[in-house]
Amino acid sequence: RYISDFPDDLLWDHKNAVILPHLGASTEEAEDAAASMAANTIRAYLESGTIRNSVNFPDTELSDRPEHAVRFTIVNKNVPGALASITEAFANEGLNIMQQINQSQGDVAYNVVDIDTTNHGDVMSLKHVQEQITMLDGVMSTRIIYGTPGVGYAKNIDGEYFI
Repeated sequence: RYISDFPDDLLWDHKNAVILPHLGASTEEAEDAAASMAANTIRAYLESGTIRNSVNFPDTELSDRPEHAVRFTIVNKNVPGALASITEAFANEGLNIMQQINQSQGDVAYNVVDIDTTNHGDVMSLKHVQEQITMLDGVMSTRIIYGTPGVGYAKNIDGEYFI
């Protein structure tokens, strides 16, 4: 059998030809669309913590951040008790979770958490809880999303806190 996605008149009705739809993945238009999709995907991650079309993280999207809220994103090992430790760290600081989502893919879990900032001063005062969460066993990185997209990132590297 002969397989084609661009059949000519002879192939179109030939009994040994398998005709497939052409996907156009390498056309200029498809490459422009892929570049646009990649840019929009990165923008959504930087602005809201949304993950789409990733090969190593689960698709995750939380609705818009409520007024008087700061958004945290947390990457952790997908192990029992990790989410409980994260939410307990917020509770220990007297912070209320307004909304959250937790998704996992294999060994990795990703959390997006909106924290009520009413009566909690400025955003910089939340850096303390960010450090506590980042240093929890199994947490790999955290980010506070506020103001300028892309700032507020912290990482736990072999038990050391890096911002």
